[in-house]
Amino acid sequence: MTEKKLTEHEKVRRLYEIAGERGLYVNTNFDVFREQPEWVSLAGGSGCKVPLITPGTSAYNSSLLFITLTSLLNHGTMLLTGGPGLGKTTGSELTGPLFMGTSLEEILASEILGHPQLTEEKMVASYDLGKLVHSGERVVIPNRFLESPVKIVDEGNRIPPDTLSVMMRLVDTGKAVYGGKLLTAKPGPLFVTANYADEGTFHFTPPFLDRFDVAVMVTSPTPWDLRRIRGRGDEKLNGGNLEKLTNMPNGLKLDLPAIRKEINKMPEETEYDVSKVGEFSDFVYSSLRFSEAASQNLARATKGNAWKINQDKAPKGHFVDAPHIYTLNELTVRTMRAMPRYAKAFAWFNGDNVVDVSHLKAIMPYLLWHKVQPAESAYAGGNSHFHNDRIAFIEDIIEKIETEYQDFTSSPIHKDTYIPAFMALQTGKIGGKDLKEEEIRAITRNAITSIGAIDKPWAVTLASHLASEYNHRKNGSKYGAKGD
Repeated sequence: MTEKKLTEHEKVRRLYEIAGERGLYVNTNFDVFREQPEWVSLAGGSGCKVPLITPGTSAYNSSLLFITLTSLLNHGTMLLTGGPGLGKTTGSELTGPLFMGTSLEEILASEILGHPQLTEEKMVASYDLGKLVHSGERVVIPNRFLESPVKIVDEGNRIPPDTLSVMMRLVDTGKAVYGGKLLTAKPGPLFVTANYADEGTFHFTPPFLDRFDVAVMVTSPTPWDLRRIRGRGDEKLNGGNLEKLTNMPNGLKLDLPAIRKEINKMPEETEYDVSKVGEFSDFVYSSLRFSEAASQNLARATKGNAWKINQDKAPKGHFVDAPHIYTLNELTVRTMRAMPRYAKAFAWFNGDNVVDVSHLKAIMPYLLWHKVQPAESAYAGGNSHFHNDRIAFIEDIIEKIETEYQDFTSSPIHKDTYIPAFMALQTGKIGGKDLKEEEIRAITRNAITSIGAIDKPWAVTLASHLASEYNHRKNGSKYGAKGD
């Protein structure tokens, strides 16, 4: 009887399960839920609570989930933080045999171990010494790290910042420069692990952290997971059992280009011909971007432009409980591009047919926690744990933003004023009737005035958007909302 050929999705799910079944990566701390779980309080309301999965949905451990998703993408970048000995490096190393079809030996041979004496040559490339000595010719040889399909930097925060800066372009674009030559890394995921700070570590700069699409806090496995971990055997006692365990069954080799095409073609839920995932992610971006302390001119009233201001000590602005007052920085374009990419990958992995906002909300804390800096106001009201648990901080921020988003989408001003004015600017028509330029201006101005009467940050953004669209139109610009 002919064995049924597995789809690429079925292969990935099977490989994901093998990691746990064989004890290669075991951690049943489920912290990513396809749908919001039911939370049950413990210890007399002490704040401890446990989640119960919604029937018919799925839950995942964030470390293994994002190792999987990052491996499937062409140039995914991931940071794994946590205490020593919890599986950060092991989990990253498994991506070779599990998802890339590469031996564990090849991954280990190309891995970089972070330390203060690490040089650029060990990280990127070196000169061919034979040709340099005999003919003076400078021929650049990329090292094994650059040519590996899985790139791992272990204990990256033990590398001094000036040396680590060499990697910034590599993490960002998959390219590096050595000896004036631009080198392109072999496509594949890049993982950097970092133990929590001690006397031998350096601080990752915000620009470096921003280059990671996703980050996880690796926790210790639960006590009941230890039996499964011990079940794989003891390599120090039995020898090379790990190599045997990472040999994958026949029929599970992945067609990564095909998987990436499937992920890229995932349809998104839309409204008014606009992606709802894109609209929500843009709303998050807008909600964190605003800074009243930076300027009264809306074009310059952004966190990125508040470079001369201590925002924690700045006078309170007009909006005293909006999401933007709880953060010190805004999101970058790099982050905004990663959001739909990982939302699509998560939807595909989960076996869903359409990408919607719930996919993005489920994974967003892990795309933002390492990038968004809390303001002092974030720690008030019993939230001192946000100093340590930045994922919980982002979850709280997203909840605040979602409340604003519901207010925004349910407001009549959005559907009855903003959308008609926006469509008039885009098409020059209303109700199928051609409009004169003076009519378009009147519609735009009246809409801006009506929206501006609403005392919400999102209303300021809507009014500003209509003004921008009108100015583009009158300025002869060839792009607007549809072309951006």
